[in-house]
Amino acid sequence: MRDYTSEEIQDISANFRNVARRLSRTDYSQCDANLKRFMSVIDNQDLIRDFVEQHNNCKFDIKNIIQERDWISPFEISPVMDEEISLEYQMLKYSVEHFGGDFTRLYGTHVYTSTKSTTNDEMRKFIEHIIDPLIDFISEHLRMCYDRKVREEGKNQPNVVNGITANYSTVVVANNIEGNISNNVDISEEVKSDALDLINSIKEVVSVTENESEDDILEVLKQIELDIKANNKPKKGFLVALKSICGGSTAVITLINSLMKLFGFA
Repeated sequence: MRDYTSEEIQDISANFRNVARRLSRTDYSQCDANLKRFMSVIDNQDLIRDFVEQHNNCKFDIKNIIQERDWISPFEISPVMDEEISLEYQMLKYSVEHFGGDFTRLYGTHVYTSTKSTTNDEMRKFIEHIIDPLIDFISEHLRMCYDRKVREEGKNQPNVVNGITANYSTVVVANNIEGNISNNVDISEEVKSDALDLINSIKEVVSVTENESEDDILEVLKQIELDIKANNKPKKGFLVALKSICGGSTAVITLINSLMKLFGFA
């Protein structure tokens, strides 16, 4: 596999997220085309393909799994990462090869876990069980690739200042510091709890205000939340980026300022 620059990884991530978002939000009429587009990106972008191939190491008999599933029982998902990725990828691949991309036929189209909801509602459940987790695994892989490459590039450019770039609705924050000094600072359980409460409050406000940058806001919040849950002080660059994206939303800005103050950034 070729060695990608951080900018190239960002572009790959942006393209993947755009395609993944269309699949995750698809309606029934477009589900086949959106799945074919999604699988094409996985199979043809080597940074993604190599990751999936590495973890797709458990062979499943998808035809038999479909036939043996109880009528309204969800597909069983393993807690083991390799087994989960293998099953999810192989099910979607089977759908493309045998059902023309109509993944609803994997469970009978109209009924997945309930007989009292619409076809689109049942499709949403399947997406949440099978497709969204695979999207999350790949997105996290691309984020880690980006972070690793930024660190490598930073060794040759020790004076890079904090920055934020947004391409194709994907936000990536660069927060390089001189040399190999760690940017992680342990936080107390009390601070951790307060910070996660503030993040949940920000998510609630964003969800009801119909902010057009909601996806970008949630993406940055996810980065901040990962640091906090690991008991690390989040990077200031992410919080600054969050304020920038939220723009004139007074309620959200107030919560972000409280979050920054909690970590000594304000």
